[in-house]
Amino acid sequence: MPETIWITRTLPLAHKSAQAFAHLGLAAAIAPLLWVSPPEHMPEIPPQDAVLIFTSSNGISAFCELTDARHWPVITVGAQTAEQARKAGFENVNSADGTSEDITALVRSSVSASTPIIHCAGVHVRGSITEDLRAAGYQARRDLYYRSAPVDKLPNIDLSKLNYLALYSPLAAKSLASLKPDLTGVTILSISKATDAALGNLKAQARLIAKAPNEAAMLDLLAPQEAV
Repeated sequence: MPETIWITRTLPLAHKSAQAFAHLGLAAAIAPLLWVSPPEHMPEIPPQDAVLIFTSSNGISAFCELTDARHWPVITVGAQTAEQARKAGFENVNSADGTSEDITALVRSSVSASTPIIHCAGVHVRGSITEDLRAAGYQARRDLYYRSAPVDKLPNIDLSKLNYLALYSPLAAKSLASLKPDLTGVTILSISKATDAALGNLKAQARLIAKAPNEAAMLDLLAPQEAV
């Protein structure tokens, strides 16, 4: 019987993550720790000459529901969001392959300071992309395209049958810790140090941190290690 991993990220990317872990022989239990909803008021369409920044799949999905236009250049936080942006129809897409600081560095090295920069994001954002860019002389702003909030109760999952749990954000980790589940037999895989830190003192069989903030590095945590 295969080992089981709890995929805690929001839909629809949770299904893609389940497929990725299935390649390692794991069965997936999908139960998001965050729920996503639209804001009270959607932003105006960005200026025609703007550059868009996406740091989450939810931001891309929400933006694409607002307009069918795809002519804007796009900068994403990582390869997975870049892939989603291309699938959504954006043609000029560049990935920072890292963190918010990497996005800021990429903008400063490749975009004119006179170009409007729009970070299409949710309420909870790590880092200070727009603030740092404004300090560097850019016309940057963050537009709210969605809201995410922790679930208010533990999902209906048999924790005794879990072997692993995958966490994709500090907010999801904080939500998990607040629910105080018994994870003494579960190994937690966190996408970043910040995500692991948000768990606080939550006990688990083990807490592993990906070497890079992406799912490929999370998968590497479970890949067979070569003998030295």
